[in-house]
Amino acid sequence: MKNTLFLIMAVLFIPMISAHADTILIKDLNYTDSNFDTLYESTVASKNRLLKQERKDIYSPPVLYRYTLKRGEDIWTLIAKTSLNVDTISTLNHIDFIGMIQEESIAYLPDTLGLFFEEEKTSISDIVQKYKISETDIQRVADPLNPEKSLLFAPEVTLSFLERTYLTGVVFYAPLMGIETSKFGPRIDPFVNERTFHGGVDIAAEEGKNVHSARWGKVVYAGDINGYGSTVILEHELGYYTLYGHLEKILVEEGETVDSGQIIGTVGTTGKTTGPHLHFEIRHENQKLNPDNIPLFIIHQ
Repeated sequence: MKNTLFLIMAVLFIPMISAHADTILIKDLNYTDSNFDTLYESTVASKNRLLKQERKDIYSPPVLYRYTLKRGEDIWTLIAKTSLNVDTISTLNHIDFIGMIQEESIAYLPDTLGLFFEEEKTSISDIVQKYKISETDIQRVADPLNPEKSLLFAPEVTLSFLERTYLTGVVFYAPLMGIETSKFGPRIDPFVNERTFHGGVDIAAEEGKNVHSARWGKVVYAGDINGYGSTVILEHELGYYTLYGHLEKILVEEGETVDSGQIIGTVGTTGKTTGPHLHFEIRHENQKLNPDNIPLFIIHQ
């Protein structure tokens, strides 16, 4: 009985390592930095296993490193230098879009490729079922961005092509050519003169100019919303939505499926506005995302 209980506990136990304080500092992404050298040796071996579709008999918790990006560096620099991929870097660093990793930001880098999941949102059984790996392969690590919480690490598995394209942002088209007059994030509200959170970007253009869908999807709302005025909301894949506010005219109906780039309305001043513009939002599972973190997304005139 005791031996049986021990075996059950061994299967259910997932090792955990502490994070932020235990991450290893990398100063330079070259061989003069011994910590980088160690990371690179491990990530190359991991990448080769992934490419060959081979798996280790036993996986250990990944060793986490941290690096502050220098001038001109971005996520593609990290990928080129470390042999990690978009999937691994993005899921460990809680990236909505790859533009979030930019010069002077701190990036956390594991020594094994794979996917990280917030334990509060994803179960071990879900990971096992989706990626067809053993439960014993899954490791628990402290979240380096929030050490009081845990991440589940699925070693040497990848995102789907569609999931990856959403992270890079290439699935989205600019809905309007214009001038970005208000960014995502905290700002002084022009109506109450108080600091508030702006959950999208404002793109100014002449009234009546066509507004296009940023991606194909289903119209789940077309009508008035307090503050937003005449608004269209599109539902896309994987829990993503886009919102188009302050429209002069709405040219689609609820339940309709629209193509990427299709005209869905025109620029207006409905709702609370100081002039004609489009208020544009991207949301993922009720979380508002910053469109400016999509490289080259908003094109200015």
